[in-house]
Amino acid sequence: MTRVGRLPAAVALGALFNPLNSSMIAVALPDIEAEFHVGIAAVTWLAAGFYLTGILVPPVMGTLADRLGPRRVFCAGLVTMAVTGVLAALAPTYPLLVAVRLLQAFGSCATMPAGMAIVQAAMAGEDGRPPPRVIAMISMVLTASAAAGPVLSGFLISLWGWRAIFLVNVPLAAVALTAALRWLPKVRVDGTRRALLPRPNLRLLATCGQFSMVNVVFYSAFFLVPLWAQRTAGVPAHVAGLLVLPMAALAIVMTPVAVALAARAGMRTVLVLSAALLLSGSLAMLAVGPVAMVLVAASLLGVASAFSQFGLNSLVFVHAGGRDTGVAVGLFQASRYVGAATASSLLGVMFERAGMGGSAWTMIGVSAVVLAGGLVLPVRRAAPSAGGGDRSGP
Repeated sequence: MTRVGRLPAAVALGALFNPLNSSMIAVALPDIEAEFHVGIAAVTWLAAGFYLTGILVPPVMGTLADRLGPRRVFCAGLVTMAVTGVLAALAPTYPLLVAVRLLQAFGSCATMPAGMAIVQAAMAGEDGRPPPRVIAMISMVLTASAAAGPVLSGFLISLWGWRAIFLVNVPLAAVALTAALRWLPKVRVDGTRRALLPRPNLRLLATCGQFSMVNVVFYSAFFLVPLWAQRTAGVPAHVAGLLVLPMAALAIVMTPVAVALAARAGMRTVLVLSAALLLSGSLAMLAVGPVAMVLVAASLLGVASAFSQFGLNSLVFVHAGGRDTGVAVGLFQASRYVGAATASSLLGVMFERAGMGGSAWTMIGVSAVVLAGGLVLPVRRAAPSAGGGDRSGP
């Protein structure tokens, strides 16, 4: 692997922990509920607590990366993931498991903003963005790892029980830390004092808001399909996890397609098409019952997620100032968990009361808002002069 390829590969290895651990828990909830004798509304706080922490912590971690050095913060996050993996696997009580899960969220939230700050410092182009292929690679890993979480979780639970989904972080963190220490450069730190968050930037906030709504739909499907499969259809955990496999596979396959589409038709087309696919997948959830319809819905949502992850991630670098890359990416990562926390919180109520249909209609409503947002979301860098063009295309 060339030096140019090693840097984004190391960042991608570290960044996968956050989306992977956010979605692996979905298949484990019924088993954890049964072992600790807590209700479904209580056990979903293992997910919601992780997401709420994910809302607050990434901007702070991004600021620390901008101040103290992104490589240092990145590696500290990986060490935290290894330690919490062991502690969660050994947790004897449900409250202790929740506490360790929150600490795990802190560690997983450090790698993405710190890693992208390194990428921005080492590889930024004339338009302020890293090369589109780098954004695409990292976006592909983020989306695929989130989508693969329930699949991996299902197999781990079937073989060794729910505690294995936490313990698997230990070898993964060891590999990622080795790559980080060997391949990530030490970049200059701007030691000047700065606010916890960058100056208000409506374009960046709009991008993050759009991403949060996409993730309301995406994570609703992550939790809804395995939960429905196990509690309503009576299928085992490893089969329930496989039902969302199309999300993972298509997230990998379709991200290069999103890059090519953005180059040919512009970023607006990518955003609108991703929203239309998101709405189509949500509508398909209303017909879920036959396994074929589950796979259709998961496929549509997987393509939508690949397109939106790449498009919106690219716009972060279009709308953010270069010296605040860490905190800007932290805000973007936090917006993922605004959506994820909303999805998991709604699911505990909606599924209990109305089953699949109630949650599907929620997904449809949010998807319609995303489609409207895709039509108006700014895709150009705000230029001081009238000569600024569309900087969002690769």
